[in-house]
Amino acid sequence: MRFFLDTNIPYSVLQVFNEFKLEAIHARNISLDNVTDNEIFEYVVKNKYVLVTKDLEFTNPKIFPIKLLKGLIILRLPFFFKADKQIKVLKEFLTSISIEDVTGCIAIIKLGSYRIRKI
Repeated sequence: MRFFLDTNIPYSVLQVFNEFKLEAIHARNISLDNVTDNEIFEYVVKNKYVLVTKDLEFTNPKIFPIKLLKGLIILRLPFFFKADKQIKVLKEFLTSISIEDVTGCIAIIKLGSYRIRKI
């Protein structure tokens, strides 16, 4: 499984995926840091990535046909959380699930909890 980190996710969060030996790229790595959400969505679908973002618009089927996604992870954390706290929460999430749990699903991660539902 491969993960794509949107520009609103700190670049340093990539280290979490490396620690879990998961393939991940950040939008910055492939010059997608100044593109539209539509372009991000198209890239993620075409390349079969699980999208990791804070942007709730990606959960709206009226804007994006989310059934086309391999999976979607939404970080719903306080706006003032720095990268280190986001990393901690994401590690806790990845430790508590089987990575296959996010295939074909939307995972909403909040401080101290998460929920996963089928797309």
